[in-house]
Amino acid sequence: MALEDLFGFSPDGILITDAGGVIRDANPRAAELFGFTADELMGMSVEALVPERFRDRHPSHRQNYKVHPHARAMGAALNLCGLRRDGSEFPVDIMLKPMQTPDGVMTMSFVRDMTEQRAAMETVRRQDQQLRSIVEGVRDLAMYLLDHDGKVMVWNPGAERILGYTAQDIIGKHYSRFFTKEDQDRERPAELMRIAVERGRIDEESWRVRKDGSRFWGEIVVTAIRDSVDEVIGFATITRDSTDRKRAEEALMVQLSTAVLINLDVFKLADAISESIQDIIPHDIATIAVHDATTDGLVVQFLRSEDGRPSRAEIRAPLDGSPDGEAFCSRAPLVLQWIDETRYAHNWVRHLTDVGMQSGCWVPVIHRGDPIGVLAVASRLASAFSQREAEMLAKIADQMAVTVVNARAFRQLAESRDRLMEEKQYLQEEINLENQFEDIVGESTGLRQVLKEIEIVAPTDATVLIEGETGTGKELLARAVHRLSPRKERTFIKLNCAAIPATLLESELFGHEKGAFTGANARKLGRLELASEGTLFLDEVGEMPLDLQPKLLRALQEREFERLGGSRPIHVDVRLIAATNRDLGKMMAEKQFRADLYYRLKVFPILAPPLRDRASDIPILARHFVESHSRRMGKHIETIPEETMDALVRWKWPGNIRELGNLIERSVILTRGSVLYVPLSELRTPDAENDTMSEKRDLRTGERERILRALREAKGRIAGPTGAAARLGMKRTTLNSKLKKLGIERRAYA
Repeated sequence: MALEDLFGFSPDGILITDAGGVIRDANPRAAELFGFTADELMGMSVEALVPERFRDRHPSHRQNYKVHPHARAMGAALNLCGLRRDGSEFPVDIMLKPMQTPDGVMTMSFVRDMTEQRAAMETVRRQDQQLRSIVEGVRDLAMYLLDHDGKVMVWNPGAERILGYTAQDIIGKHYSRFFTKEDQDRERPAELMRIAVERGRIDEESWRVRKDGSRFWGEIVVTAIRDSVDEVIGFATITRDSTDRKRAEEALMVQLSTAVLINLDVFKLADAISESIQDIIPHDIATIAVHDATTDGLVVQFLRSEDGRPSRAEIRAPLDGSPDGEAFCSRAPLVLQWIDETRYAHNWVRHLTDVGMQSGCWVPVIHRGDPIGVLAVASRLASAFSQREAEMLAKIADQMAVTVVNARAFRQLAESRDRLMEEKQYLQEEINLENQFEDIVGESTGLRQVLKEIEIVAPTDATVLIEGETGTGKELLARAVHRLSPRKERTFIKLNCAAIPATLLESELFGHEKGAFTGANARKLGRLELASEGTLFLDEVGEMPLDLQPKLLRALQEREFERLGGSRPIHVDVRLIAATNRDLGKMMAEKQFRADLYYRLKVFPILAPPLRDRASDIPILARHFVESHSRRMGKHIETIPEETMDALVRWKWPGNIRELGNLIERSVILTRGSVLYVPLSELRTPDAENDTMSEKRDLRTGERERILRALREAKGRIAGPTGAAARLGMKRTTLNSKLKKLGIERRAYA
């Protein structure tokens, strides 16, 4: 029963033949293989199923088998073929087994169709031949196989060319002979195999030794080979001779070291680097981003444009949402095979995509464990950079790190040096000027009130606006604010807006870069930058052109500005004091002065009183000027005649303190002895009586205006610490009496 099941369901064809080769029985699979029915096969000679080219030899084989019948298993490596009914041939493998029957010895033949197996074997053979051709044809790579112990089993011509051994020299020898003595002593060959077993493969770059003892720099890949049960049976090794690249890299490092020594400008240094690495890492654009601590962002600058010319355009990139920021924050290289604008905000890659860049590589520049910038290269080609380029760029970034720090420090030192030189030049100019107002002189009530206001506002950083007629000593008041402020140890910088042409005022205020305009042959620091951490005094601010006012307002509000011709924002910490002899409120109403700047300046207004309102201070000032000018001119003047002093006190002084000082100086020059001679004719008019009446009228008018101004600033309040009486330095009852005497009604000031 079992034999019948085997006969009927066997996957192989089964033929039973007698001693004469006649088929006595056949199973269904045999009929299917040869294209006959089982009945048709009955009685056929077995030679009918053999291709014609083998038929003449087949009877002799059958006769030999008859003499020596024995079991023959499949896989006897015989090239056998079967012949189908339609005349087509197919490869077969046949197992023979003699069988004793009542009719004599029969032969049972198991026929297996080998078409698929032979096709697979042919494919493997062809692939093996192709692989062998490739391996033997590759001459730029040393490709060799090692057994489990590291001995060479297969050796290609590339290995012979690179390492110098023939196959006969090296087969069966251990591969450790390719390593330097230092690597052999530290058992590096065994370590590489161990790591390859653990990880599957290992890549490394190191020195290798040829047969003649010479060294070359090799890029090596060692891969573990495993069998079907995952046991390691050997290793495949590929080695590339990269000596030329290594030498180019070393030459680059030498160039970098040289560039570091001669370039303290980080952008000039990076330009040189971009040119040097072109042969090692081909690229179309290189950029460097330097971290700006004040904005906590990155300033990205082109080092090399696509046509090879450096570009100086700066781009601001955030730490979040830009490839530069990602490399900076992660402290790891970033390789983009395709610069995807959907991954980053368009603005942060537009400087690359707009010029056709498709791939890029970004590496952080790290100094003492902290990122300070990002070095990047980009290409018009997609997938232009791999991990190898990233590693090489990282090495270059390491070389740049110290230079970036040094260049930044040098830049700060250079800016500090320039600032100190500018301050020195400015102060020398100040010293050389004849400053006739060495200190504030006077004891009048109005002056004491102004000094109280200065004491109140000086310790703060509030902007001060000093208003008053020309010659009233507004600059001296500004210097007093500075001397009493926490900034007194820093520089007091002044700029007279009326003394400089409008076309040059912006340059004087903000400075300019070299080449910003015709005649700008060197970089110049502006007064605003010089005054950083100190005080800037803008005299005659009402003369500032309208188009310059919003730039000043922005600098005051945002505490930053840009020099003319520059693109880098400069941050400043400045206390501003402005002065004017004009009515800025009226100018604002007439659209001659910007309202926003006016209100920004008038944080704390101070009114410098005219000299006609300080009549009691005239004798003190006169004696002060006489002493000062006499000492300077080497004269000894002891007395001012009483009638002269009376004339000085009576004069209305339209030019205020400046006019008084100039008159006294002229008088000292004219004086021959110890008694001051003043040309009083300059203080007289043809009609003395009219002059006296006019003087009294002017004094009355001046006093009225001064009281009204104080009442308006006090918002109509008379008494109290901030009232008009306190501002004027008088008692409340005295002020009420003056209001009645001068006919000042409440509606005039409330």
